[in-house]
Order: sequence, then C-alpha cells, then structure tokens
Amino acid sequence: METRTAAAVLALSLSGCAIFSETYGIQEVDNWVRSNEPLAEAGKMKWSDFYARYLEKVSATPVISQSPVVERLGIMITASLFYERGRLDKAGFDSVQRIVRTYQTIDDPAANMLARNALVQALEH
Repeated sequence: METRTAAAVLALSLSGCAIFSETYGIQEVDNWVRSNEPLAEAGKMKWSDFYARYLEKVSATPVISQSPVVERLGIMITASLFYERGRLDKAGFDSVQRIVRTYQTIDDPAANMLARNALVQALEH
C-alpha cells in the first residue's frame, strides 16, 4: 500500500513538473515577443528577423513546437521577406499580420488558411 502511494505521489509530482516546465516555456516565448515586437514595429529590427527568431523560440518549446503556430510563423516570415523586398506593400503586410495576431493563441489550422489567403490576395494586388 505504501509503495502504491509513493508511486502515485511521484507520478503526480512528475506531471506537475512537466506542466510547470511547459508553462514556463510558453511564458518565456511570450516575454520575448513582448520585448522584441516593439523593436520591429519601430524599425530597429527587420520583421523577417523578428519572425525567424520567434520561430526559433517556439520550435525550442516542446509544448508548442508542433502546433499550427509554427506554420503561422512561417507564413509571417514569408510575408515579411516579401514586404522587405518590395513585393508586398505595407497594407498587404498589415492585413496578413492582423490575421495572425487575431488568431495568435488559437491552435486552429483554419487560421493558417486565412493568413495564407490574405498573403496571396495581398500579392495579387
């Protein structure tokens, strides 16, 4: 009986550590974004660099590294490179970014489809 209790306590402790670790990883990414996004908005960091680093941070965080967020960041890297090279105007870039920000915390592949469609539409104009 004591062995079962000890095993149960150990299992709960380990799952608690995993949850804390996941939460900490997500919080670390969120803090990085809050600190660095204003730099990109002010022109002190290229948007493509911001999104590439953001993708690195997300990819290093196991709980979100396989989510649709990764694809969304890839879409933003593409959009920002097109914007920086003049293939996409500011309004087009802003429209893609607005969709990505709106669905930032939602793990829904449909949000990625909306962002891809906005990018294609912006490139066609």
